[in-house]
Amino acid sequence: MLRTMNRARWLVVSATLTVAPLFTGCDVKEELLAPENPGVIDPASVNSPAAALGLRVAALGQLKNRTAGGESVWLYGGLLADEWKSSDTFSQRNETDQRTIQTNNANVQTAYNTLQQARGYVKTAIDKSFEFTPNSTGDIGEMYFSLGFLEMTLAENFCNGIPMTNTVDGVVTYGPSLTNDSIFKVAIMHFDSALALATGTDAKSVSVKTAALIAKARALISRGQFAAAAALVPTSAVATNYQYQLTFDQTTGDNQLWALNNSAGRYTVSDSVDNLTGRIPNAMPFVSAKDPRVPTAVPSPNKPFDATTPLRTQQLFPARSDPVPLVSGIDARLIEAEAKLNAGDFAGMTTILNALRTTSQTIGTTKIAVLPALAATPTTKDAAVDLLFREAAFWQFGRGQRLSNLRREIRLYGKTQDQIFPIGKFHKEGNFGSDVNLPVPDAELTNPNFKGCIDRKA
Repeated sequence: MLRTMNRARWLVVSATLTVAPLFTGCDVKEELLAPENPGVIDPASVNSPAAALGLRVAALGQLKNRTAGGESVWLYGGLLADEWKSSDTFSQRNETDQRTIQTNNANVQTAYNTLQQARGYVKTAIDKSFEFTPNSTGDIGEMYFSLGFLEMTLAENFCNGIPMTNTVDGVVTYGPSLTNDSIFKVAIMHFDSALALATGTDAKSVSVKTAALIAKARALISRGQFAAAAALVPTSAVATNYQYQLTFDQTTGDNQLWALNNSAGRYTVSDSVDNLTGRIPNAMPFVSAKDPRVPTAVPSPNKPFDATTPLRTQQLFPARSDPVPLVSGIDARLIEAEAKLNAGDFAGMTTILNALRTTSQTIGTTKIAVLPALAATPTTKDAAVDLLFREAAFWQFGRGQRLSNLRREIRLYGKTQDQIFPIGKFHKEGNFGSDVNLPVPDAELTNPNFKGCIDRKA
């Protein structure tokens, strides 16, 4: 069973505990050598403003670790789509890349469980913040943004049928299986809570409000509410150069896009051509296009983990501590462009895309060279869809949005999986399968309300 905990994970408790004095008459040796009971935590140790702050910091760490700071659905979703290719020996990564994911895939199970558990961390942080630091509205708003983002991430990557279980005061409430659309609605509700709280003019509140606007618009786009989404993120509300950055340092953990690709060689940047299989239909030319939005390199020596698949390393985040945008103003412009597309304004869509291309943008800390303007405006909706999602693929590489974008092409634009996902011969053995999402893993079957995915549709 997945237990989504709504009580504190005691990551920060040790900093608040005090050492009991040693009284005369005690056996000092026995006292010092006596085993601790790790299951007993003094509730008072987390019932203070300092503890509430610590819980918020831990919750933000959970958000980072479930995105660019861990081997998360950002990487697995990109592997299932066409951003990454497995240069690994583990069957769990290989079958995800091949689009034939088993429901007992241990890596996917870990990614799912930790996403769900992170919801509990954030809820605890919200509860304690309201109790002990109720005036820190910008901080509490950030927690609601984090909660909504975790929920949106579940809906973007996993099949229909995700339960939302909670544990309150030790009592488990098993959640029913929900459709992705229902979970998007829950995420939107929490983004609204973030917006209601982050109303201050201080830098934290302004940044949280901007991030919540982008995230809410992204969830609305997933529900097909294009005009409402665009109305949230005009340039007057979200500047194109805005970034909500995930930061890293060697003491707390590396940027895992760097760690698993550039350092460990378990993932390689994918391409539309493979010297092992030839052309890969539908795959984006992330390497061969030599697009400055996805700079890549051929490392020397070339040492993929499997010693077979040629390693290509991303250079957007070329150092282990490079920051990664969770959401950005570039995302906001792409949301506006998609709204123009759906209003039949292909010229307006192209204008927005060209404004991004012909101005130097920054992703993380990498300055993107100016690109030439698109030569022509699409004349049909199909052509406009192809153009928009190609541009999004390059602007949003590695940031957890490619799988969601491909699923939306199927769900809202009438594409089929064999038109947009990689198909044909797989570079290790066999052929690509037909998966278009990650399955809710078997570990959830201990929830009596869960009987497996409702469906594996996009």
